[in-house]
Amino acid sequence: EIMPSLVGSEMCIRDRLTALLSSTQAAQRLLADDPPDLDTAQTAMARAVEQARRASTVVGRLRRLVERPDLAGQAQPLALPTAVQDVLHLLEPELAQRGVVPEVLAAADLPPVLAEPVALQQIIHNLLMNALQALEQVPLAERQLHLAMAQAGAGQVALSVRDHGPGIPPEARQHLFEPFYTTRNGGLGLGLTLCESLAQAMGAQLSLAPEATPPSAAQRGAEFVLTLNAVSYTHLTLPTICS
Repeated sequence: EIMPSLVGSEMCIRDRLTALLSSTQAAQRLLADDPPDLDTAQTAMARAVEQARRASTVVGRLRRLVERPDLAGQAQPLALPTAVQDVLHLLEPELAQRGVVPEVLAAADLPPVLAEPVALQQIIHNLLMNALQALEQVPLAERQLHLAMAQAGAGQVALSVRDHGPGIPPEARQHLFEPFYTTRNGGLGLGLTLCESLAQAMGAQLSLAPEATPPSAAQRGAEFVLTLNAVSYTHLTLPTICS
């Protein structure tokens, strides 16, 4: 079972903090009345405490997610195209809502990759949701989403997720993986940071591809690349035939 998405966790924290702010502001107004409405203010503060506790629970889940010490030890051979298709299936409603039909290309004879299944799904899910949110900012006819899987040098396989959205401002590119840095209104800036941590924990690498040079309308948008270790014979356990 796939764990709650990082994007969903970000939204959940944001919603809890918004409700917390709303309740505390309401209590502040009630206490400022003459005479102060103590009973209603107390109710508003109780709601604020509950929202703070819920936000703390979500933060705790996110912390456990990225601090799992055994993530590399749980890596196993996986078919990357299958993992991608599984996440695309989960996101079918999101794709349909935005009118996006993804183009998926996988090189022939692609070797399995070494990854922890849930972490891999989580990274792909977050990259796709980021791409879909970027595509919301361009006209429907211009919404393109490209996913490509190919070998990337000796012993590695790369997954590229490229959208045809507005792109990432030059001044933001070097900060994207920093905690709490975001270019999206209402975003918390946690998704890419957590995805990078998950990737590193299982021996993979997540990066932002360089901009096209020179920039062109045809190459606009953002491209993220997840580079995974391919399965080699040393990672396979062969059955014993003779003993």
